[in-house]
Amino acid sequence: MVLRDPDSVPPAPVPNLHPPYTPDCPPFRIHGCYQLTRLIGSGSYADVWNGVQMDTGAEVAVKFEPIHPDVRESLPYESAIYAQLEGVTGIPRIHWSGPEHGAYVLVMDKLGPNVEELRRFCRGALSLRTVLMLGEQMLTIIEEVHARGIIVRDIKPENFAMGLVEEYKCLHLLDLGLGKLYLDPTTGKHMPFREGRGGIGTPRYASHNVHFGLEPSRRDDVEAIGILLLYLCHGRLPWQGIVAPDIPSKLLRIGEMKRGKPFADLLTKSPAFFDPFFKHCRSLDFDTQPDYAYLRNLLRRTMKDHGWEYDWEYDWWSPGERGTLLPNEYKLDMGLVQPVRHRQDVL
Repeated sequence: MVLRDPDSVPPAPVPNLHPPYTPDCPPFRIHGCYQLTRLIGSGSYADVWNGVQMDTGAEVAVKFEPIHPDVRESLPYESAIYAQLEGVTGIPRIHWSGPEHGAYVLVMDKLGPNVEELRRFCRGALSLRTVLMLGEQMLTIIEEVHARGIIVRDIKPENFAMGLVEEYKCLHLLDLGLGKLYLDPTTGKHMPFREGRGGIGTPRYASHNVHFGLEPSRRDDVEAIGILLLYLCHGRLPWQGIVAPDIPSKLLRIGEMKRGKPFADLLTKSPAFFDPFFKHCRSLDFDTQPDYAYLRNLLRRTMKDHGWEYDWEYDWWSPGERGTLLPNEYKLDMGLVQPVRHRQDVL
């Protein structure tokens, strides 16, 4: 599929298949070889099921978006983003996609728990050591994604997840439905700067530029990674839970906090590498490529200063600085974490 702007993607054709997909009555089999086992969750436009490749027994994730004749589907566009990023380290592999059972279906690699689930499992915040190891991988993934001409525009902990089996120590980026080409595929030129844009992505982690209607670019993805790392360190950000009369007012207020004293105060309470990290992000012009190596080196020097090694042993495998929750303290599905612990023992 050729990647185009989401507004230009026409609705997918409605296949003549019965019965149509519903979460209460899912099809037994997809594409003749993927069997559904259980519903994992539902997002803004798609349901996600656990599935099994019947020939190999390998687990997969299966996303369904019901097709409506007059509604432009989001999943075909997300599928095109994944196709553009095929082979990028940390991007799940797509096994099959297409219309079936009255829905657009996307079959992809099954991943482990996401970073938000793991943060909550670790008493609400992660140790600096774990944050640095995750941050290094986030920057490497985003550099490769940008090299393919794509910006993500929705950096958040729910969109980063650990792998399974041999990739159990590796971070992955998923849910790329808000991704966008920033390079013209014909000319290779950077997209033009625009103002007056609506809010894109998750306000808690978005760069300060997004709150003021500026078109996001690569600089905004890396700034959002920095904000996400702050969140993982502290477990909370100053603009969480603020009250405003309406959503536009709230977005503006969060933006003011991100470029004002609340953000500066947060940096004074944070590890020292964050200050040069954000200075670099906020010094970039709209079309300037971030210095990913410089940002990674900030994290690596911090690891070295503390005498830590990159062993990829994370907080959720053993009690860290803050310990882990007991099962009766937080109702996390232990199946998310226990298989990873098991694989750690056997690999």
